[in-house]
Amino acid sequence: MNAPRRARYSKIEKLVVNLLEKHQIEKAPVPVESIVASYGIHLRKGDLEDVSGLIVRDGTSVTIGVNGKQSRTRQRFTIAHEFGHFLLHEGMSSHVDHNYRVNFRSKESSLAVDVEEIEANFFAASLLMPKQFLHEANAVEAVDSDRSVGRLAAKFKVSQHAMSLRIGNVYREHSPF
Repeated sequence: MNAPRRARYSKIEKLVVNLLEKHQIEKAPVPVESIVASYGIHLRKGDLEDVSGLIVRDGTSVTIGVNGKQSRTRQRFTIAHEFGHFLLHEGMSSHVDHNYRVNFRSKESSLAVDVEEIEANFFAASLLMPKQFLHEANAVEAVDSDRSVGRLAAKFKVSQHAMSLRIGNVYREHSPF
């Protein structure tokens, strides 16, 4: 019996560091749409109802679809999440239609039950809120301050919820819990 695959956190962190260096990004906010475009990926926004985003691979063409009705910060996270799927995963082979491979981002994506979703979420958080940028912003001081989390979220152009989770993960040992 095969052991379940584990999330590749170290690989993802190295990938993010290399992306930031390659694109000469040294401060927040990370221009995720520009990075995605540099890979020739098409970005489309529209009403996807209860789906936040998806990635469609058709031969050599790749499109990331984003729910344009969601907040700008949610859209940025979704773009980064789908880009993570592009870099880390081949697509869901069980869902093939006319040579298309599709990954959908939905409410279930954040439940941490699917390793590919865990990796894509970790990639998105790491890309939009790189550890080095958090250290430079002295984010450790925000562990116990909603106001500081809010300021950092605005600077990084992410939601307060995403910033709070990222700070908690990066500075876990500084948490009072």
